[in-house]
Amino acid sequence: MTADRPLRVLHVVPDLRVGGAERHAATLFPRLDRERFEPSVICIGSEGELYPALAAGAVPALALGRTKLQAVGALWDLVRETRRISPDIMIVRGFNAETLGRVAAVLARVPRTVVWVHNCGETTTRSVLRRFADRALGPVTSAYFGVAKAQVPYLVGDLHIPPGKIRIIHNGVDPAAFDPSGDRAAIAEFGIGPLDRVVGILAALRPEKDHATLLHAARLVIDELPAAKFLVVGDGPMRGELEQLASELGIADHVVFTGSRHDVKDLLGGMDVFVLSSYSVECFPMALLEAMAAGRPAVCTAVGGVPEMITEGVTGFLVPRVRRMRSPRSCSECCRSPRNPGKWASRRGRESSPSSACAQASPRANSRSRRWRGDSHLVRRGRSGSVWCWT
Repeated sequence: MTADRPLRVLHVVPDLRVGGAERHAATLFPRLDRERFEPSVICIGSEGELYPALAAGAVPALALGRTKLQAVGALWDLVRETRRISPDIMIVRGFNAETLGRVAAVLARVPRTVVWVHNCGETTTRSVLRRFADRALGPVTSAYFGVAKAQVPYLVGDLHIPPGKIRIIHNGVDPAAFDPSGDRAAIAEFGIGPLDRVVGILAALRPEKDHATLLHAARLVIDELPAAKFLVVGDGPMRGELEQLASELGIADHVVFTGSRHDVKDLLGGMDVFVLSSYSVECFPMALLEAMAAGRPAVCTAVGGVPEMITEGVTGFLVPRVRRMRSPRSCSECCRSPRNPGKWASRRGRESSPSSACAQASPRANSRSRRWRGDSHLVRRGRSGSVWCWT
């Protein structure tokens, strides 16, 4: 914070549709300490399903409603709104936000600009335009925030970001918002009985999430445990193909595709095992954090920052990416375990989740030093008015 007012933080994103990075913003910004921070959010495109969470958290937000073909108009709007808000720091995430936001920050003379990176790699090759924009805007970017240590090789080796500009800040959730008791009321509507064993996944139905491999593993688990049910929470372009695959594997009666849901916390309580089968780009998944906060054991592919989150055999199981999820052993083992959430409520997921980090102040963050302890980093305003960050 400054000597006389909170630090103004503007977050610029493409939109707030359902996704891990979007949920991160929708949960983090409403919980910032208003005595130290004055947050605001701008969506370049449409609002998205998570946008109402900002209003509920009293965070000023604006959706410009611009499309990719309206880049000039979007830039003009961003410059105008940025000058109106007059932020001390602009945080950008997503290609159009990273490009247009940083240009707007320069034109509006924002003191510091940060790019928040939520991926460990690319599902497609970066375009020449994006590589050019990244190189041109690198000198005016104050820092690059990652969410997992596993991102560092990608950020340095692939994106050529100077190591000195990289800060790793783990995602977090609030454990107090989750009930580890295991209430199954929310899944009763799917015809799941009290004796069924439930394996659940929370992820967009996109290729990189590799639900197909999970369904093949489901076939093996069901052969061994006929009472097993699979709850696929989320929606996306792969849904039709995955539903067809479930039918071809003869497991359609054991798999429930719920579509997008707003009662994720309740659905987690009905699961015996939480899984992620992604083959790439996972960093520090919000869905996994939420499952751990709910006391669910996790079986996940060892990609990105996931190994930073799971203690093998204690809070869950890691499956090497080369094997993926084709062995049912881990899922079956968790399903056979008594429903004892306390056994699996990990210190990472509940006791020392970075959650509280995104909402609570450290005792070290006092007015004397004018510092704020966020997730696992500090933002400090010096005498000269400069702002810098470190882990």
